[in-house]
Amino acid sequence: MKKRGDTMSLRIDGKKISSDIKEELKEQVKLLKEEGISVCLAVIQVGNDPASSVYVNNKKKACAYIGIESQAYELPEETTQEELLSLISRLNKDDHVNGILVQLPVPAHMDEKEIIQAIHPQSVGALSTGEPGFVSCTPAGIIQLLKRSGISIDGKDCVVVGRSNIVGKPMSMLLLRENGTVTICHSH
Repeated sequence: MKKRGDTMSLRIDGKKISSDIKEELKEQVKLLKEEGISVCLAVIQVGNDPASSVYVNNKKKACAYIGIESQAYELPEETTQEELLSLISRLNKDDHVNGILVQLPVPAHMDEKEIIQAIHPQSVGALSTGEPGFVSCTPAGIIQLLKRSGISIDGKDCVVVGRSNIVGKPMSMLLLRENGTVTICHSH
């Protein structure tokens, strides 16, 4: 029996899990290509925030490694929201593009919520009703880290700190999908 104050720790090897996932995806992409199916990710960055540039470059390298085509759109800081939304609309209609990633944060003169809504409004609704759809990268990655580390979510009390539309809310929905009991803590 555990005594009060006893803790259990588990080291999660994110680098190993990431490597495993990339190898699995590399094989899946190879099989798709054998069937004549190509996969393409469009990555959009507005401005030249150094941290964002590192993240975008890592995505490009990961795509190249697993065999996915990536299209990079590096837009100047002064790009208008209308110009960005127009690009997203064009990419949404492009049958060659399978996914769109807009690197956040976007410049202060843009409405992040409207931009996110332009990319995947139906996926947000699908997530809340348990239907298939695209899921924000970070929450999906966290679920993979937990599952691949042998951590069952079913029946666990789960705490999510933050309620952002990109991480907090989708994270809570994915934990609910895995039968976790979720508490969301936020600034209020």
